[in-house]
Amino acid sequence: MGRDLLMALTIVMFLGTGGFFISRMAPIIGVMRLARPTDRLDNVGQRLGFMMRQVFAHQRLMRMKLSGVLHFFIFSGFVILFIDIVDAIGQVFVPGFNIGSALDFVVDLFVTLVLIGIILAVYQRAVLKPERYHGSDERDGYIILGMIALIMIGIVLHESFYPFAAPVLFHVHPRLDPWGFLGYSVAQLWIRTGLAMHPVIAEVGYILGYLLDIGMVFAFLAYLPTSKHLHIFLAVPSIFLHKTRPHGELVPPVDPDAGMAIRTVKDMNWKDVLDLFTCTECGRCQAVCPAHAAGQPLSPKMVIIELRDAVRRELAGGEPLPLAGGVVSAEELWSCTTCGACQEACPVFIEHVPKIAGLRAALLEDGEVDKSTQKVLVGWDRQGNSFNQPQRKRPAWAKGLDFTIKDARKEPVDWLWFVGDFASYDPRMQHLSRLVARLLHRAGIDFGILYEGEVNSGNDALRMGEYGLFETLAQKNLAALEKAQFNQVFTTDPHSFNALRNEYGKLGFDRPVRHYTQAFLDLIEQGRLRPEPLNLRVTYHDPCYLGRWNRVFDAPRQLLEKMGVELVEMPHHGANSFCCGAGGGRIWMEEVGMTDRPANIRMREALTLQDVNHFVVACPKDMSMFTAAVQSTGSEERMKVIDVAELLAQAVGLDEPLDRVMAE
Repeated sequence: MGRDLLMALTIVMFLGTGGFFISRMAPIIGVMRLARPTDRLDNVGQRLGFMMRQVFAHQRLMRMKLSGVLHFFIFSGFVILFIDIVDAIGQVFVPGFNIGSALDFVVDLFVTLVLIGIILAVYQRAVLKPERYHGSDERDGYIILGMIALIMIGIVLHESFYPFAAPVLFHVHPRLDPWGFLGYSVAQLWIRTGLAMHPVIAEVGYILGYLLDIGMVFAFLAYLPTSKHLHIFLAVPSIFLHKTRPHGELVPPVDPDAGMAIRTVKDMNWKDVLDLFTCTECGRCQAVCPAHAAGQPLSPKMVIIELRDAVRRELAGGEPLPLAGGVVSAEELWSCTTCGACQEACPVFIEHVPKIAGLRAALLEDGEVDKSTQKVLVGWDRQGNSFNQPQRKRPAWAKGLDFTIKDARKEPVDWLWFVGDFASYDPRMQHLSRLVARLLHRAGIDFGILYEGEVNSGNDALRMGEYGLFETLAQKNLAALEKAQFNQVFTTDPHSFNALRNEYGKLGFDRPVRHYTQAFLDLIEQGRLRPEPLNLRVTYHDPCYLGRWNRVFDAPRQLLEKMGVELVEMPHHGANSFCCGAGGGRIWMEEVGMTDRPANIRMREALTLQDVNHFVVACPKDMSMFTAAVQSTGSEERMKVIDVAELLAQAVGLDEPLDRVMAE
């Protein structure tokens, strides 16, 4: 009778839970089918290898040690849980079924690890209380941990009662197996207390353990579609479907009729929708967001949660709300620096920045933009630069040189230099541009520029949501590049570097692009520049659009090494570098509601380094932002912001006094 009851309950729970799960998942899948298409099935072999490393080695999760370890324990237990499910259900449906002593040991080992992981997770949530959990559904987290704990308790309970209940329920006589050490230990307790000698108690104990185990597994499945822990099913496909196009490319080619604005869920692509329901609410993105750290209203985590909850409300029959400026406020969206730290931190590879850019595009179409941002957009459109200056002034920085830079549109050159706005128009950057030109001249490089044929690369315009303006600027640059004859192109601006390298490809540009740190490193290795040791102790800031988005980490460091300087890394460096706050158009936007500035936070981090008094940058915007940060933190005497080209000029005995330049 007992066995028949367990078989019936198992079948009912399986069918009921399966039907409920499918009914809850079907609408989500339906929304994904309504969304825009995107190709995420290329490079299958590469995707599989990447997925295996992330899922089983926990490569990204292990960046936070405590969270990574506890998650690995719980995750491993879930993998092994399938063995337990086969064992438990097999015992009910096939009398005498046994998975063997070795697997009994493995199951109990991982039950132990899961319970340790749960204790660590509760400790982290209840005692440590990381700020990154702010805004997450804590109740949901505790419910899931409680369910998992009950499943583990159920495994041990039915395992411990099985030898005593099996003769009555299944008419078999299994022996006590010490390899299943948890069940064996608890069974010894039942023997000592005499409970094992009462068939009814043993039967009830086994059934209770079975229902706690298998019943809670089915309850868990029924709960998941409404929980953030749906990622248990979605994380693996989300990682497999990660972006393999150029990392720094914001969006693939945009259909002119559709545009890039995200107004409704249908304007997202299906991977965007998958991202919303894959989010674990772990807050790793929030913890590394420079805008959030500076007190602005943006949390990348909350953007995803707000969008997901909006989809759920709509699926439940609620009134659809405008996503841009409604579900996600304009203040949140315009706070983003598009630095990509959120995407770099996300363990399930959610793509936050393209969604924010798409929502910004909707705001721009509705005219929801501050005056300073509008001014720079007009400047790009009318003058082709962010300083709203005439194009004829773009090459004016070169007037102080004792040689003439070639016009690459009119005569062939070996190297074409795409200078960029800040390096062309900003007085401080003009000094650096002259230094770069003199270094190239010293090395005997045949180089040229596009003169007034160059306009802003459009990298920031695209990330502000202006795809049309980006395309206009890009086409102007491509027309100038088409006229030019050159062997390779390089740039001093990481934002231009990213646009030329990753965004222009969709418009037909396929020439290799280098950053000036890469170019100068080659010149040193070829013996065309011979730096003398500077004997300085410096720290280096990785620009977001050079490092994180384009993975150029080694060249700047190797260049510093060639100059004989000692590099002391800040805690946040490489792919985990902390943004200066300039990207995504933020450098031109009004500062509203900020309690701090990202550049100031970064500078204070550098000031914690002992005996370091040079802050090295490799981006014109970084120079602007961190020069201001030195002043606002009152650290002018302690720290000097210096471009890597300035250091190289000193190392080769070629320098231009800054006080003379600024006085001109």
